[in-house]
Amino acid sequence: MQGMILAAGFGTRLRPLTDTMPKALVPVLGRPMLAHVIDKFISSGITEIFINAHWFSEQIEEFISGSYLSADIKVIKEGTILGTGGGIFNMLPYITDGEFIVYNTDVICDIDLADLMAFHKRSDAIATMVMQDRETFNQVVIDAEGNFCGLNLVKKGITNIVSQPVEPASLLAFCGIHAISKNIAEYRQDKTEYSIIDVYLKAAKTREKIISYQPELNWFDIGTPEKLKAAEDFLRSQS
Repeated sequence: MQGMILAAGFGTRLRPLTDTMPKALVPVLGRPMLAHVIDKFISSGITEIFINAHWFSEQIEEFISGSYLSADIKVIKEGTILGTGGGIFNMLPYITDGEFIVYNTDVICDIDLADLMAFHKRSDAIATMVMQDRETFNQVVIDAEGNFCGLNLVKKGITNIVSQPVEPASLLAFCGIHAISKNIAEYRQDKTEYSIIDVYLKAAKTREKIISYQPELNWFDIGTPEKLKAAEDFLRSQS
């Protein structure tokens, strides 16, 4: 399997740690958060890995060059920040498989990525988004059949429904982990920086199948010092 790790962000919520290093190299229990994701990829059978990088990208390259022999890992540097959508599409030419995994570097989660990929392949969807029923400011609208239908942006008071949901619909949280089919290439945006959610909205509007995957899981966004501590407490409990 092939996979992408999104690691180009500035990590502003983790300052001052990220004043001198990329977010991806911030330690989690003494190891860079990027190392935790790479280990998960390799244990799941993903041995060809592409990592986008921008902020202190040379530090990520240096870490990768001396750390891993059991996987083929390539760092794709972004001269300007491209966002999650732009970053994925910038790495897409390196993908030779029909499907691949994408994972945000600032996520600690006990999801089984092999199960996610198997679910995605059975679904015949262009993308499968890992979802969780928890509170969040940016909610995803998922209908009764598990289809992605739009967004509910709580802070902005905006609801954007692009495909009529089969009721009853649910408002769920996207976990920053997805399986994507390479056919997503036809929905590339005509701009430099954009979110993958913009791509999914465009695809769903044309009746493209994008579905949710909702396993039982422990999930932590380690984007702030408080959330980083919570993730470390969880990992200690698992050791």
